[in-house]
Amino acid sequence: MELSQRPELRHKVTLSPQVYQGLSILAMPLTDLQALIDVEMLENPVLEVDESENEPTEADEPTDERDDERSWDEWLEMYEDLDTVEQTAPRDPNAESANTEEFVGGVQSFDDYVLDQISLLSITDNVARAARLVVGSLDDDGFFTGSLKEVAALAGVTDDEAEAALMAVQQLDPPGVGARDLAEALCLQMEFLGIDEPNLLRIVREHLDDVAANHFRKVARALKIDEDEVRRLVEVLRILNPRPAGAFSPGPSPGYIVPDVTLRRFDEDWLITSNNEALPMLRVSPRYRSMLKSGSTADDETRRYLKDKIRSAESFIKNVDRRKDTVTRITQIILGVQAEFFEDGHGLLRPLRLEDVAVELGVHLSTVSRGVTGKYMATPYGLFELKHFFSGGYRTNTGTDIAATSIKQRLRELVREENVAKPFSDQRLAEMLSDEGVTVARRTVAKYREELRIEPSWARRRR
Repeated sequence: MELSQRPELRHKVTLSPQVYQGLSILAMPLTDLQALIDVEMLENPVLEVDESENEPTEADEPTDERDDERSWDEWLEMYEDLDTVEQTAPRDPNAESANTEEFVGGVQSFDDYVLDQISLLSITDNVARAARLVVGSLDDDGFFTGSLKEVAALAGVTDDEAEAALMAVQQLDPPGVGARDLAEALCLQMEFLGIDEPNLLRIVREHLDDVAANHFRKVARALKIDEDEVRRLVEVLRILNPRPAGAFSPGPSPGYIVPDVTLRRFDEDWLITSNNEALPMLRVSPRYRSMLKSGSTADDETRRYLKDKIRSAESFIKNVDRRKDTVTRITQIILGVQAEFFEDGHGLLRPLRLEDVAVELGVHLSTVSRGVTGKYMATPYGLFELKHFFSGGYRTNTGTDIAATSIKQRLRELVREENVAKPFSDQRLAEMLSDEGVTVARRTVAKYREELRIEPSWARRRR
């Protein structure tokens, strides 16, 4: 066999635990992230809270050092420059901080977590009804164990609508939920992470048993690639989650809820500020950075250790900052769409879907879902979970869009004001909403009433 060399272009995707760390950090409530930061600071000595206003810069180093040392010096000097940047956002001297001791939190089940996302999708009522049945057929690992024929029959929809419902669930968080088998779950996660590896797709679809048995040579022969390439692809495969729901953990119930962002009004403008008191600014310790400077007395082993810890700290800081940025950008979109509500805290909410925000931000739908679930906004009108502002909607007779959340609120008010001796039926409630310009079907009123945990008219009657 003749050996030869030839140039070859190959697309290579390298994933690391930092990718999943970023997704986990985005999904965390602020109280959980606070605990994670405490743990990370204990485990990584170079990570610390930035409590100083300015950091003095050190003198430039000689230019005759090795390239590796020079590149690290340039990076460290750039990092020092970032440390000295002052915040320029205006502050309201009369603003009072939110009293977080009054904000009570709770625990959400996995089914409720997925069902909440379905209510925010831009899908028809039939598909939404079928999607809820799909969620009811998920096992503990998040796999769909039912039959689409049964879903279609129970939901009273067509086979195509049942298929659309399953596809809708498979777009939700966590990635891979709703898959019918392990291969489909892994493929969904690869699509979510943007992994473009045709050979890895073939491994997932055709050779999972061989991979489990470590028959890499057999896989290499079947795919006509090098065994080393198979091992590289398997390393990527091992980062994926074979149990989509296994990564979901509601965690312990927090004693209180801490808002991620705060809205303050200055004349006609709104200011969105991250809760930096609850989520401190992090940095790499200048003392440890100085130990990597050219000419320091640190030995090679110490320098290697510090480089590894600094890279880890840098990745962690980026993931925390990315979470702040994502939540802030979502809040900005909410503020723009729901401007009428924020005028006085009583205005009608406009329809807003997860897909709308995902397209606006250029991210995956499940990223937006992670960014709104368990994230709270402190406003002059109270504390709101971000997903409170997401809802489907209807168009009134005057051409104004109104969110389903506002319709539910009006429905609750109508029931509260009814005569307890003659409570309104669902049909009567639908007619009253129609008289106000919002055309809603009777069955939709019944669905909203059940979601609000309002009893039917016969059960509300008082003699």
